[in-house]
Amino acid sequence: MDILPPDANLPAPFVRRLDPIAERTVYLARPGLRALPSGAGAVAAFGSLQAFTMIVLLWAIWWPAPRSTSDYVFAIGATTLLGLLVIGVFLLLLRKFPGFLLAVLRSPFISISVTNRRILWTLPWMKAPLMEIGRERVLGGIVGMLDRKGNGPAALVLVPGDPSADFDGNIHFDRLPNAAAFVAALSQP
Repeated sequence: MDILPPDANLPAPFVRRLDPIAERTVYLARPGLRALPSGAGAVAAFGSLQAFTMIVLLWAIWWPAPRSTSDYVFAIGATTLLGLLVIGVFLLLLRKFPGFLLAVLRSPFISISVTNRRILWTLPWMKAPLMEIGRERVLGGIVGMLDRKGNGPAALVLVPGDPSADFDGNIHFDRLPNAAAFVAALSQP
């Protein structure tokens, strides 16, 4: 009497395998700071201007050093108010754009892997991948103008109507290391 596993009557893609199929990595990239969105430099520049303004305001509050109790009360109160305003702005940004802010903060740590079965976006401290796209959803890739080190823009072309794609049906990478090897890895079976 044969005892079949409970998923034996399911269609082939949904049957669990007891013997894992080895997965071969064809391309692996860790873009680092190049993975930050294109406008991140401008945002950092404006943020540094705001930080400079905060330093000037704190200097104006605390210089010359307070000499009386009322001076200390004013300096501590103004510093607390300034700190609460800064925290309030950060909380508003977190509440309005939580996913974007989280994506920007962890983007320098993401690794992109192309294997013979899927494309993975992973973080070193997470066991499960951030995103995974099966090779059956990939049509190919497009590479843009490369710099002298081989880094540049690339696009992952997905099947029409794929939920992970943008309006063009692609996933774009701005500054991918060895972009030509990425596109070549997408065309390998």
